[in-house]
Amino acid sequence: MEDNPYIETWKVVIIMNFIQFHKELFLVNSKFSKYAASHADTQEFFFEGPGLFQVDLEKYAFLVHEGVVLKYHISPLGKMLYDNFYTHNSFIGLLPNIFYFDDYFEYTTLGNIRGLKIPLSALDAYPEDLKNELFLRNIQRELFWKDSAARMLGLNLKEKIFYILSIIHNFRGVNPWDNTYSIPKYITHEILANVANVSRTRVSYVMSELQKENIIAYSKEGKIVILDIDYLHDSCGY
Repeated sequence: MEDNPYIETWKVVIIMNFIQFHKELFLVNSKFSKYAASHADTQEFFFEGPGLFQVDLEKYAFLVHEGVVLKYHISPLGKMLYDNFYTHNSFIGLLPNIFYFDDYFEYTTLGNIRGLKIPLSALDAYPEDLKNELFLRNIQRELFWKDSAARMLGLNLKEKIFYILSIIHNFRGVNPWDNTYSIPKYITHEILANVANVSRTRVSYVMSELQKENIIAYSKEGKIVILDIDYLHDSCGY
């Protein structure tokens, strides 16, 4: 029986440190985005949200420069499940949905989105070794979020919130528009509660404690600013 590359990828993701993984993914995606930006049919796009984000994944990949997109999986029975999270330097597209080939996915923005709309034809002339690395890392990213959701089942309330904030912080990267590591204002207590599958009240209690301990703060615009990411990394149960 031949090896299944998706299963092997899953094994890699389980043992991979998500901070190191993010750094590698960021470099791979940045390299392709610079290449794709020179393609004649690549376009900058701006979506005024929040709202439903219409994507044509048969022809295009979408690179998010600014903003947050949530991906929901709609099962054949109509059940909606949170499936993935995209923000700075994340690609929506490039590869097929891994687990649910016959089901429907919906992309919802939490605010204004800005980025690049890249035709998949841009991949045709991309060097094969770089293309393979690009696919591998982005498949890993899709699987990483599914693995992250599974990991959270074994965490207590505080560890869940610490873990989610750690992941969002590291996948966000430096915001080039204000040179901070603040989390977008669209990541509210309600969003955190939905991802962690707990009540908003419980999230607010944990966040209040973190604020008192100077682990987080809130900007004038209402953004969550992480002051001590090391504390969250060390306290999230991994």
